Amino acid sequence: MATKTRSDLPEGSPAIIFKGTVKKIKSATMKEVPISDRTAVVRVDQVIEAPRTFAHCGGQDLTVELAGKKKVSVGEQFIFHANSWIFGDSVAVRAVTQERVTKEHLALMSPGGEPTEQRKNRQLQKRLNAADLVVSGKVAAVTIPPEPVPGTRGAGAPRKPVSEHDPKWRQAVIVVDQTHKGKHDSKQVKVLFPASTDVRWYKAPKFQVGQKGVFVLHKTKIKTDEHHELRGLAPRGAAGEAEVYTALDPADAHPLKQQAVIKEMIRP
Repeated sequence: MATKTRSDLPEGSPAIIFKGTVKKIKSATMKEVPISDRTAVVRVDQVIEAPRTFAHCGGQDLTVELAGKKKVSVGEQFIFHANSWIFGDSVAVRAVTQERVTKEHLALMSPGGEPTEQRKNRQLQKRLNAADLVVSGKVAAVTIPPEPVPGTRGAGAPRKPVSEHDPKWRQAVIVVDQTHKGKHDSKQVKVLFPASTDVRWYKAPKFQVGQKGVFVLHKTKIKTDEHHELRGLAPRGAAGEAEVYTALDPADAHPLKQQAVIKEMIRP
C-alpha cells in the first residue's frame, strides 16, 4: 500500500536533487498518484543529493509532479529539486523547481559523490553560512532556564496550558576552547535547545554534560511572553523579548573529529 510522506527537510529546502529524462506526460508509475497535466514519468539518470531512502534510485522510473506551468516535452532532461510525496510500488515526488540541463550543471553532477553525503555537506554549509558563532568546547552544565526575578516583568504571571509540542527548553553552558566564527567575549556561552522528543523537535541536538564537540550557534530573538519558562531570560525592563543563542538543527552539533573539516568550510 502506498504511504504518503512528508519531506524530511523543512518546506523550501528540497530533500532530493537528481537529473532525469522525461519519458511520459500526463502519466504516473503507480495508480495511487492522481494524474494531471503536471504529472510525468521520469527516468532518474543521476542522483545528485538525496536522503538514504532515495539515494539508490538511479536508473529507475518514478513519478514527478512538475513545478510551475512551463511546457515540458518527452525526451527533455532536467535537474529536479524535489520533495518526497508517495512511496509504494514506485516513488512519487513533488518538484519545487526543474531546470533544463546546461553546462553550468556539470560541476553539480560531477561523478563519484555519494548522494547522502553531498546532501549532508550542503546542509552543513548552509548552517555554517548562517551561523553567528561557531565554537569548539565542552558542555559544562545543562539547566532549566532561570525564573524571572520577583518584581520584574513576567514574575508571577500565570502559566499557559502546556502544548503537546512544548519544546521543554533547556540551557547548555559550553566552555569554549576555540572560536572559529564570530566573536564572544566570555570563555563560556549559553545555548538554548529543546529537550523535547516531540516530532517538531526530535531532530534538534540534545546537549549533555561532558559532551565535547563543535557547535554551530545562531542568535535568535524569542518572545518570552509566549514561553513562560523563558521569561527569566528577558533583560530587566525589556518588552518580553530575549536574544539568545540556539542550536535547533542536526547540523548544529558535531564531534570534535569534524573540527578540521568544519574550519575549512567556514567562509571569511
